[in-house]
Amino acid sequence: MAEVLITLGIIGIVAALTMPVLIANYQNTALQSQFKRAYSNIYNAIRLIEAKDGVLPQCYYHNNVSQDTTKFVECEDFYEKLTKQMNVIKTCKGNAYEDNCIPKYQGVDTIKEYEDDDALNGCSGYRQNNILNRNWAFVFNDGTILFTYDEIPGDWAGCFALDVNGKKGPNKWGHDIFSFELNEVKPGIIRLEACCSLVEKGGKKPEEMLSGLNK
Repeated sequence: MAEVLITLGIIGIVAALTMPVLIANYQNTALQSQFKRAYSNIYNAIRLIEAKDGVLPQCYYHNNVSQDTTKFVECEDFYEKLTKQMNVIKTCKGNAYEDNCIPKYQGVDTIKEYEDDDALNGCSGYRQNNILNRNWAFVFNDGTILFTYDEIPGDWAGCFALDVNGKKGPNKWGHDIFSFELNEVKPGIIRLEACCSLVEKGGKKPEEMLSGLNK
């Protein structure tokens, strides 16, 4: 009887030590899968717009240093076309938190724990007040949430964030929230890349998640 109790005790200790690791691994795998799905859906929607219209609405950065570094004059048109491709079930043009499009996200100004000091430089369009009260948000039928980046009212940018599993937790930057931008790397060649790499404790930058797609 004593040996049985000892064995059961050992099994209990091993389970207590291994279960958190197994759960964390499962959650990471699930989030990686959701990231891949959300990124692929957005990427494909952008390519469909480009194929249908011949060009994307001007809502992107570009690398021609002899000119303006931004082309944001058609961002509203871009988001309207994007959402038509994405089966949007709810839109909030401001007041996204109050109107129940998004949970209460942290902003660049409220994140207390992070992995990289440089990640908190700039990116003022992702201040918490902007996210909750001013930026637009779109809820897709699969639960994914997209919210825009706006530094000042009406000042659009070719940068947006995706919450790859919607209102489900953890609702943290670098875990299930990642930011992207459209960047014209060459004339007529526009890529979907990482931007504003905000990371809460234990999370990953979007660049790391993107590199994981190719493994």
